[in-house]
Formats: sequence, C-alpha cells, structure tokens
Amino acid sequence: MRRVVIFIASAFALFLFTGLALLWLLFRTPSPPQPKFGFKGNWRLPDVSGFEERQLPPARELWQDYTSWGDATTNKARRRLYLARLGGATNQLGFSSSISSGDTPMGAQQYTHVEFAYTDPTNGTYILSWMLRGKHSTTFLRIGATYRLYQLEPYGTLGSYPPRFSIVGIEGIKPTY
Repeated sequence: MRRVVIFIASAFALFLFTGLALLWLLFRTPSPPQPKFGFKGNWRLPDVSGFEERQLPPARELWQDYTSWGDATTNKARRRLYLARLGGATNQLGFSSSISSGDTPMGAQQYTHVEFAYTDPTNGTYILSWMLRGKHSTTFLRIGATYRLYQLEPYGTLGSYPPRFSIVGIEGIKPTY
C-alpha cells in the first residue's frame, strides 16, 4: 500500500511540474535578444508618420533650435530627431547602468537603463539615456574609438542644461531595439 501511495504522489508531482513548466513556456514574456553591432541594413528608427533629422547643434543652442524647428515643421505628426556622430572613449563620462523590475499586466518585467554624459570639445555636454525591456549587457553603449551615428530625441524641460536625449537608434544596431 505504501508503494502505491508513493507512486501516485510521484505521478501527481510530475504531472504538476510538467503542467507548470508548459504554462511558463506558453505565457511568459521573453526578453528581446541582446543588441549587438554588425547590422548592415537601415539602422534608423521606423516610424509610422516618419521623422525629420537634423545635425545636433551646440548644447547651449539646442532648445532654441528645437522650438524653431517645431514652428517650421509642416507635418506636426513627424518625430524630430537629431543626428550625431559620437566617438572617443574620453568623451563619455559618468556611465551608469541599472536594472529595474516591476509587475505589469503581462507579468513581471525587467528593464535595463543606461545614462551617461557625452562631452564634445566644440559643442558642449549632453546627457544621453537608453532603456530596453529585459536584462541586457550594456557594453555596446560604451563609446570607443569608432565613431558611429546616433539618432537622439530630446526630452525634459525646455531650457534645461545640459540637454537630455534619449538614444533612439545607433548605426550598426537593428532598429527593433
């Protein structure tokens, strides 16, 4: 009798474990893959309404340029992004990354955040930030000797200094990130 009880309990535990594993595989929200350089296609952000790009102005003139650009834009639905060629490891200061988590209707989610200052010798200092769902290595955001194009979207209070930007696209990285 004892063997029968152990057999039934083992079968029930196996059934329960298998069922929970299948539920986890079917309904979990997976993290997107790790961003990495090497993408050869169009790295710019796809947008339904399109976007306009301008070269990044000096930091002190950014908000004046951004407001005048908004007045001159004919299609107000388009996103306004700045394009900057960034490089040189000594220009990147205060690199910090963190991972946060929280509950959402789709379950517990993790987000990777990065923020750093970028000092251009002629244009001044900018604060750049990046965020992506999931737990990621942020080594690809370390600026090295190679100069790459970045799509940047300003955010924050008009007139704040140094201006803050969200990194929207990076040359060589697939735009789904």
